[in-house]
Amino acid sequence: MSSWYKSISTQTDYILEKIKGHPFIEELMAGTLSKDVFLFYIGQDALYLATYKRVLAEVGIKCADDDCQFFLDAATGIIHVEDALHQIFLKDHSTSNEVSPTCELYISYLSRMAHTHSTEEALAAVLPCFTIYKQVGDYILANQTNNDNNPYQDWINTYGGEEFAKSVAKATEITNRYAESASPETLEKMNQAFEKASKLEWMFWDSAYNQEQWKI
Repeated sequence: MSSWYKSISTQTDYILEKIKGHPFIEELMAGTLSKDVFLFYIGQDALYLATYKRVLAEVGIKCADDDCQFFLDAATGIIHVEDALHQIFLKDHSTSNEVSPTCELYISYLSRMAHTHSTEEALAAVLPCFTIYKQVGDYILANQTNNDNNPYQDWINTYGGEEFAKSVAKATEITNRYAESASPETLEKMNQAFEKASKLEWMFWDSAYNQEQWKI
């Protein structure tokens, strides 16, 4: 029997392809991405992750003991990894503390899923932030020709690295396991949550590329 993740990743592959082809990713891979755009992205990413780590902890609380520990550890891991990346890229720069409209939408959606929806839906909603970053990191590492002089190589290596791959595999395995005993109705809700969160991933890259601001 095909796993739930394999099925939904096939169903949402069009979103991943759009992300890979986005100018943000293409220019990041080439090392030509505007520094201002990247700093805007890192700043919004820090604001996003401040909520995402809390969402992961909330999802962990919903899960059985062993699975709970994974998500609590993942939340802690995010703090360490992102702090390191932000030290590298933000040490001499200041960024806005205002959450962009898209970042606000994404973190609000994940918080709602974690606090008011089923464990299965919450798991599906937080998974794209694991899987898409892994796939993008792998894609860049496999296709870039300038890994010795790309100013964003530390970021690329983090998400294409082995340690992150282990976390992604575990998060996927847990979600697949919950999907195995889910009702058809719950599975459909999981599909919707994963697809919506994947679309929000694309929107996050796009909003960073355009340095999105509140219009009023």
